[in-house]
Amino acid sequence: MSKKEPTARDIGMLTGELKDGRKRMVFLHSAGATSRLWKDEVAYFNAWYDTLALDLPGRGGTGGEGEQDAFSYGDFVAEAMRDLDFAPAVIVGLSMGGAVAQALCLSHPELVAGLVLMGTGAKMPVAPVIFTSIEKDFDAFLDMSSMVAYGPDTGREVKERHRNVFAEVEPEVTFGDYTACNTFDSRGRLGEIRVPTLIITGDTDNLMAMKFSAYLDQHIDDARLEVFPGAGHFVMAEAPKKFREVVCRFMENL
Repeated sequence: MSKKEPTARDIGMLTGELKDGRKRMVFLHSAGATSRLWKDEVAYFNAWYDTLALDLPGRGGTGGEGEQDAFSYGDFVAEAMRDLDFAPAVIVGLSMGGAVAQALCLSHPELVAGLVLMGTGAKMPVAPVIFTSIEKDFDAFLDMSSMVAYGPDTGREVKERHRNVFAEVEPEVTFGDYTACNTFDSRGRLGEIRVPTLIITGDTDNLMAMKFSAYLDQHIDDARLEVFPGAGHFVMAEAPKKFREVVCRFMENL
């Protein structure tokens, strides 16, 4: 029996148990990933909140083609949240997911109760070697990412688990995701973000240096910056206990 391919109307997602009257959290993955990157957090935070992680277009259970623009991805998230009656919500975005979260907040502010922006920026320049590696040798690109994306104390199990997620996404979709990162620029509009915002960065993040998070902190009115010593790009997996404590405290204060 052949596997059913998702159609443009299908939305892939991970979700916890939903209960009336609770705060909601939507998790947005990084470039070249799927909702499975957030599996542990969807389960953990569901003890207190309604949780949802989406597959952006072109991967996982979501049909259609990938985008090359964070605002287009933001429009998809807005449509999904409305279709699922899952708004307003706190949007938790990692890397490209953080750009999409900003785009969503700027274009559809009524859907957003707060932001958690991780390893991201108002501008997200991508090194040319990333695009070249994706095009020429996708396996080598995945290996390179595993070498540079994490803090020095991150275990092999975390890296292998993440690599398996990234390997599920077609190279052309990953290429488009990094294009969306490279062309994103919210610097002139950060003053329009008027929701509480938690900014998280690892001090050994080689993909999005701390200065990008510091810029967000300086230009979003109701923002707070949390720096994770020794962590790289994937803070939620590298320092899960502290990450959960920090995010829970943020959610409690909303």
